[in-house]
Amino acid sequence: MEEINKAQAAEEKPILQVKNLSVLIKDRFLVKNVTFSLQKGECLGLLGDVKTGKTSLIKAISGSLPINPGQVYIEGKDIYNNKKVLKTVSACFDPPVFFKYQTVYENLKFLSSLNESHDKEKIIRILNRFNLAHKLHTRVLFLSYHEKKLMGLALALLTEPKLLLLDEPFKDVPEESYNLIKSAIADIKAQGTTIIMTAKVFESIEAECDRVAFMENREIIKFMDKQDFSDIDALQTYAFIKVKYPHFAGKLIVDNFSLPVKLMGLNVLFEADEDITAQIVRLVTKNNIALYRAGYLNKKTEKVLANLAPYFKEEE
Repeated sequence: MEEINKAQAAEEKPILQVKNLSVLIKDRFLVKNVTFSLQKGECLGLLGDVKTGKTSLIKAISGSLPINPGQVYIEGKDIYNNKKVLKTVSACFDPPVFFKYQTVYENLKFLSSLNESHDKEKIIRILNRFNLAHKLHTRVLFLSYHEKKLMGLALALLTEPKLLLLDEPFKDVPEESYNLIKSAIADIKAQGTTIIMTAKVFESIEAECDRVAFMENREIIKFMDKQDFSDIDALQTYAFIKVKYPHFAGKLIVDNFSLPVKLMGLNVLFEADEDITAQIVRLVTKNNIALYRAGYLNKKTEKVLANLAPYFKEEE
């Protein structure tokens, strides 16, 4: 019975623990006070706009960026006191990084051998899955952007990591590659690999994720479990204008229409019908504020972040 309890405890132990992680470089936070843990085979999506800290966070977890302060534990081992544990981690950053003057085969053989040596037949077999076998002896310099993304996933399948970090895996890839990537991620997850994926759009990673974390201003502002995903469609949908001076536009809307306003980047959010939205557009342009876009938020990521955003206050 004691042995069974020990085995159960080992199974329940998180593969990854991130505790109060911050990345501070030259007095500038790239990540602020992030804490979470992941079990074996769990997939977490990191969602947010550009420069919200997603890539910096997975780089810190991979040991590529210094942590100050905070800790990262993989299978209970601190990555800074136990560097060898990082061999169980594979990372595919965006843009993909390889030795560009070496061939696809030379890259995969060398990089996979850092953990375990693989024969040429296995490398070819995995490249076949991604329709890259014919590029075996092509220098990486001559690969397209999405071919390098596929190559990164091929490397992950070769190394069979316990933790896989994917930076924007579906960004700017054609439909045929998109389907290959989704299939590969599903297979990698089925092997028991724990995965973290970054994305700007929730819909692109919804099917693969067990949980999602929304990032803004370099920190995680909300976690959602899979059972919460279906509730997103019921969230309030806001009208928006994207303008050069959101604070000025927000004040105009408050003063002239008495509407509560939220600011999200360059977007000014408010609850209004099409007629009121059209009047607001005319008011903004009349006041010589550059207007980039106007409409309604429909994407799930935008709806969640909009509902989390605080209301605008004039003193801001």
